[in-house]
Amino acid sequence: MVSTRVVVYVSLVASFVIAAAKFVAYLVTGNVSMLSQTYYSLSDVGNQILLLLGFRLSEKGASKKHPFGRGKEQYFFAFVVTVLLFGIAGFASVREGYSALGTAHQAVDVRINYAVLGVALVFESIALYKSVQGLQRERDAKGFAGFVDTFRRTKDTPLLTAATENVVAVVGVVLAIAGVYLTDVTGDTTYDALASVGIGLLLMAFALALAWESRSLIVGEGVTRRERRGLYREIEAVDGVERVLDLRTMHMGPEDVLVATDLSFDPSLDTPALESTVDDVESAIRAQLPEADRIYVEAERDDTGSIR
Repeated sequence: MVSTRVVVYVSLVASFVIAAAKFVAYLVTGNVSMLSQTYYSLSDVGNQILLLLGFRLSEKGASKKHPFGRGKEQYFFAFVVTVLLFGIAGFASVREGYSALGTAHQAVDVRINYAVLGVALVFESIALYKSVQGLQRERDAKGFAGFVDTFRRTKDTPLLTAATENVVAVVGVVLAIAGVYLTDVTGDTTYDALASVGIGLLLMAFALALAWESRSLIVGEGVTRRERRGLYREIEAVDGVERVLDLRTMHMGPEDVLVATDLSFDPSLDTPALESTVDDVESAIRAQLPEADRIYVEAERDDTGSIR
């Protein structure tokens, strides 16, 4: 989680510095691709603020109103970021690009655009590098196969959202540079307009993908298959446990998992031995899944009332 915060803070600083410079460049040159870049950078600033708010609220812990804590605040704010800010910025970019199609070209000095976009590319690349480092740590910790697998299976949506934003930012800057250059060389504003549309479509596509991932976690996604198999293996290896009858998990936050299991125990166990076995089960679960913050173990009873 520390690495996730670093990624978010770096993205926030980069976006804040760049947003003002992009808007000044748009006012000077009138290139709509610069305006779409401004929309993106402003939305990115809002994104990071909301993600940091999610971090803060998720740390408040359990209460009478929220007995399982508020870890899912991070999922909620990640969802808000993708739907409201990512989506709105994408729509605004497409709209501005479409409106600029067919407009007359005005000869202006676009060197300020190149300067601003060049600086933006440097800052966004640094933020992307931090994001990649965070994703690598997540991949190594969880045993994911690669970055695509990490995107599909990670439960750290704030990290995923920040990393995706940085990827889109770098690609968007490259598109903006291409649009400004081609329009300046050919005198055809279509290239500038298409660059703006491309940036917007990219934003909306990633917004949809991230919203889908966040939705799954908000409604109650469990651990990965690999983690689930590991839990079965470790629980059934505990002395006194005959079989795992049911195992249910749910992420209450990126580093907070609820585990509930229904077990069949050795019928010869007396009460003290059964309690000791339950403690061993909880220890086995935590050893296999350190994020397991809440563990509930239930023993099945047979028709005679004996614990099995």
